[in-house]
Amino acid sequence: MSQVIGADISFYQNNIETPKRIDFVKMHTLAEFVIIRAGQNLWMDRDVKWNWSDAKQAGIPRGSYWFYDSRANPKWQAELWVKTLGGDLGELPMFLDLEETYGGPYGGWRSWRVFLDHLKTLVGNKEIGIYTGFYYFRDNTPSQAPLRLELEYFHQYPLWIANYSMPKPLIPFPWEDIKWLLWQYTAVGNGAAYGVESKGIDLSYFNGSLEEFRARFHLPTPGSSDLPNYY
Repeated sequence: MSQVIGADISFYQNNIETPKRIDFVKMHTLAEFVIIRAGQNLWMDRDVKWNWSDAKQAGIPRGSYWFYDSRANPKWQAELWVKTLGGDLGELPMFLDLEETYGGPYGGWRSWRVFLDHLKTLVGNKEIGIYTGFYYFRDNTPSQAPLRLELEYFHQYPLWIANYSMPKPLIPFPWEDIKWLLWQYTAVGNGAAYGVESKGIDLSYFNGSLEEFRARFHLPTPGSSDLPNYY
């Protein structure tokens, strides 16, 4: 299995009652990347601004994710995500997090498409990915043709799959078994070791070697004079 490990974080990793924030320098000793929660519904994650800037300052490549919420208009959610990040969209993809069960009026795969299509108009060539679980995606999308064939739309987005305590992740249609990009393999990583205040932390593998990771996201190698903030 790949040894390229990254963390994903939100306000849950920072204790608001202390002045301390996430130690991204410490995190970067163990993690090659971090994916930061930008928000949910029509609100920003309360820590996203300093998490985004502190991670960059520490030189750890960043992706972001947005927790899709069926209670809010998908286009408005996409617009707030882009507004939240400003002109800095990060080094890794923007991942749409599909796992909610609120039962709002904008639930389901057709609304996810509305979100993704609108987001593409806002971010141009910036890469967009999807985070989900096997059973969630399977159970919330069509299982019979011809509608099932429409799920091929989602294949264009690289997959970040959540699947714990397994030798390899289960992959939902329309993605293929070995074609996942990231695999969130645990939610109980050692928080303190990764510089956060929560006891546990989510950890993910990149599907490839460190060299492939750097090439995939156009990151410099150690010692490179390009983009000196990184590595």
